[in-house]
Amino acid sequence: MDARDVHLNLFGSPTAQHAGRTHALPFERRTQLVVLLALRRQWVPRAEVAAMLWPEQESRLAFANLRKTLFRMTSLPWAVAIETQGAALRLEVATDVAQFESALREQRSDEALAAYRGELLAGFDDGASEAWTRWVAFERERLRAAWRGLVLAQLAQAADAAGAMAQAIELSARLLEADPLDEAALHHHMTALARDGQAGT
Repeated sequence: MDARDVHLNLFGSPTAQHAGRTHALPFERRTQLVVLLALRRQWVPRAEVAAMLWPEQESRLAFANLRKTLFRMTSLPWAVAIETQGAALRLEVATDVAQFESALREQRSDEALAAYRGELLAGFDDGASEAWTRWVAFERERLRAAWRGLVLAQLAQAADAAGAMAQAIELSARLLEADPLDEAALHHHMTALARDGQAGT
């Protein structure tokens, strides 16, 4: 399996694209392992993975479960590209998160906005693992803050551009959908509506 044949969408409900088809990724240990490695994009120690996915078990049992999970990966076409090197694992595969961050760095704003389709790993909260919960929460907030900064920058530009009110309304509405208490988003939204003649809506 060539990792270039796989694309993971991790914003919103996670999916995998492979061989022209899109597959929903169920919340299970195999998928947690896949998305963890895909997001880290580097070698991750087995001990760290085992502790994150099986925190309630002693080290020996957690490592045994990790070995079993890796063996079961052979049935997932988007996971068999996982590499092993001594006591570490890695999965280098295309993701919408990498696409978002690359577009953000290179100031390709439209592409970055298109890539961010919602909260990272929606439905992938794991109440049994504090380490997993902390990691997911940190990554969600980091990416959401980057997206919000980009949207606010776009809104500031739209405020000075003729005919950009429709985009300003749409972008500010997306911010409010993500956080109804976002005062900056509300201000931009009401201003855009007023300039578009919709102040009473």
